[in-house]
Amino acid sequence: MAPTYLITAANGHIGTRLVPLLLSHPSQPTLVLPTSNAARLTSSLPADVDKSRVHVLEGSINNDPAFVDAALKNHNVTAVFLCLTGSDELFTTFNFLDSMRKSSTVKHLVYLSAASDLSLEAQQSGILKDIYCAHVAVKFIVEAKIMRGLLPRDQEGGFSWTILGPTLFFGNDLMVQREMLEEGVFDAPLGSKGVSRVSEDDVALATVKALEDDGKQWGGKKIMIGSLQTYANQKTAQLWSQALGKEIKPILSDKASLDGFEQRFAKKASPAWGRDVRLMYELFEAMPFGITEEQYNEQVALLGKEADSYEKFVEDTGKQWKQ
Repeated sequence: MAPTYLITAANGHIGTRLVPLLLSHPSQPTLVLPTSNAARLTSSLPADVDKSRVHVLEGSINNDPAFVDAALKNHNVTAVFLCLTGSDELFTTFNFLDSMRKSSTVKHLVYLSAASDLSLEAQQSGILKDIYCAHVAVKFIVEAKIMRGLLPRDQEGGFSWTILGPTLFFGNDLMVQREMLEEGVFDAPLGSKGVSRVSEDDVALATVKALEDDGKQWGGKKIMIGSLQTYANQKTAQLWSQALGKEIKPILSDKASLDGFEQRFAKKASPAWGRDVRLMYELFEAMPFGITEEQYNEQVALLGKEADSYEKFVEDTGKQWKQ
């Protein structure tokens, strides 16, 4: 019997890559796609996909737990992909977990978290001491809930989970396109320690593999997704300089530079998000953000290929922008 997957954020950076992959998968899964704007999501679906296997449901997963309950029950969902962000991420995630707990059909969860060891053991070692970034800190709580007590069915072997831990997305660079082209500045303070980068395509592929696996090989595991090499501010600016054929300068991670970045990001999003993203970049200056060789090899085993190249992404994107 073909599986039925509920996919959150189907119109997001991961979802727009994930949905076509799943609809072309040999297992022919049915997809349940909750959204606040059904017309927009439906219009964004590829024209050549089998839409008979797609159920676009309009409602709020953030504010209406009963909507989630009904989506799981009415469509006999067998697995869920949780890709959530926002100031209400904790509420929404825990309401989802509660809905899954009450479901008689959901047997597997794929949760998109963040790279790094966020375990209780890491917390006991003091990792939280310097973390004030809320959209990172929430992942500690959710992972602990999933790993230590998601559902009573855990103990009976009737439920499984896989956590994916991506590093910093390639696509984040697209948000500073104007600054690079018009001002010659890479307006993201990546710091001097080095940051691993990950393609959204690889995250989507990892999600497909984890859903398809259904907990058999990758159940009960967290798989880091990203490049083995890390990229600090100077190296990143150098790559973009080469790709664009013009000098691109990095911004530093000193107080004045971070203050300025926070103010600019607040105008793009909100003051709260300006502060939260600034706090994330402070972490990148305080410590490297990467994965180990063992974690990289585990990723390759899941993906069935090497991770996408950040250098190639920069090179290809630079060519497109120059055109």
